[in-house]
Amino acid sequence: MSRLWYARVMMRGLLFLSLALGSACGSGTDVAAAPIAGKEAMATPYVAIQETLARDSIDGLAQLSARVVTAAEPAQAQAGVPEVIAGAGRVAVQDIDTARLAFNKMSMGLITYLKQHAEERADLEVVFCPMAFNNKGAHWVQRAGEIVNPYHGMMMLHCGDKVPWDKAPG
Repeated sequence: MSRLWYARVMMRGLLFLSLALGSACGSGTDVAAAPIAGKEAMATPYVAIQETLARDSIDGLAQLSARVVTAAEPAQAQAGVPEVIAGAGRVAVQDIDTARLAFNKMSMGLITYLKQHAEERADLEVVFCPMAFNNKGAHWVQRAGEIVNPYHGMMMLHCGDKVPWDKAPG
């Protein structure tokens, strides 16, 4: 069976389990809420993951990563989308360092995809942190505005440099 099929099955299972546990425990956040009926842009839950990691949290990542996979499925043949799906399949873990590594894979895929789909990147920008991953550096997509670093979180929340879309990797 394909990795994509496996990732979809796992993400749907995690989404169901997370929603069931959230309902049973009376918890739930707007960020991790299930998608509203209709098509959701894959950047929407991706940015919520980015903002969650920037807060040094992994809360809600299972639900958010399932939403990324669901949103990405219709575009799975597009450049970068397989990387988004693969990263989303690994971001919902119990260890923030592993989640950040998976987020990096998602980020590179999303940047590649968005470079080809300018209509989907309104109010989004690319940022690069040269110090991420032991000074190897890493990019991400975020809402336009103040830099919010998902790789270093609160320790270096505003570390990074904005990169024009035409200069971004991918």
